[in-house]
Parts: sequence; C-alpha cells; structure tokens
Amino acid sequence: MKGLKLAVYLVVGIAVVIGLLVLVAGREKTLAIIFGPMDLKPVDFAALRLADKPNQFLVCPPDFCADTAHLTSPVFPGSAEQLKQRWMAMVEKQPRVEAGAADEAAMQYEFIQRSKLVGYPDSITVRFIALDEGKATLAIYSRSHYGRSDFGVNEARVRAWLAALAGS
Repeated sequence: MKGLKLAVYLVVGIAVVIGLLVLVAGREKTLAIIFGPMDLKPVDFAALRLADKPNQFLVCPPDFCADTAHLTSPVFPGSAEQLKQRWMAMVEKQPRVEAGAADEAAMQYEFIQRSKLVGYPDSITVRFIALDEGKATLAIYSRSHYGRSDFGVNEARVRAWLAALAGS
C-alpha cells in the first residue's frame, strides 16, 4: 500500500511539473524539452531511408524513392500543377494543419499536423510529379516526430487524404 501511494504521488508530481512547464514555456518548448527538437530537414525522396519505427508512412511512384514505399502512388488526371492546387485546397480543410517550407521549383511542400489532445506534431512532405499524357502523381512521407508508435495515425492520414484527393 505504501508503494502505491508513493507511485501516485510521483505521477501527480510529474503531471504538476509538466503542467507548470507548459504554462511557463508553452506547448512547443515543453515538447522540445521533453522529447528534443523536431527534425525538420528537407526530405530527399531519392535518398530517403525509413527509420526502424512504425510511426511513418511512405507513398511513392515506382522507382522514385530509395526505400520501399508502403503504398504505390496513384496516378491522377491533369498536370502536376493542377494536382498541387487540388491538394492545397484539400489540405486547407484538414484540422490543425500548418504549412511549412516549400520548394516551388521542385514542387515539394512541408506540412505539420498536430494531434488533437496533446498537440504532438507530425510532418507530412509531399512532392508533385508530372507524368506523360497530361497525368501526374505524388510522393508523400508522413511521420511522427516523437515516440515510436503512432497507432496507425500516419497511414490513416495519408490514405484519407489520398481518398479526398481522388474524390475532388
């Protein structure tokens, strides 16, 4: 019984400290203090090697990414620019999404979507790729910055966004 009380006090104490830290430093700095800073390096799909963690999801056209994709990219009618415009309109409707860096020349864009409850950030990188005959495709890399598991959130997000894109 004494050990249980100690454990409860310890958990409550940690929660109070984290709560105070969020109040003083803010959510972003608190997450960085606890988990370290986010790695926001640009993604090079041609050299990308997936980490040995399940909290990521990669979609690529054949022979575009260095590593094996979880899903082969669908092909869409229209130009890469038209696909990009449809994507941007779809992403604007998504909750808790912020635009990040953009490489207009490469047609590659970064987004961050935060979890609803705690605000954990996930990065989503998308690159639009022109194909022959007025068609286009894309590469998408969605990954969590913190933790090991994401309970399938990155895969579910990408599949839902691709479905929304196909329906637009």
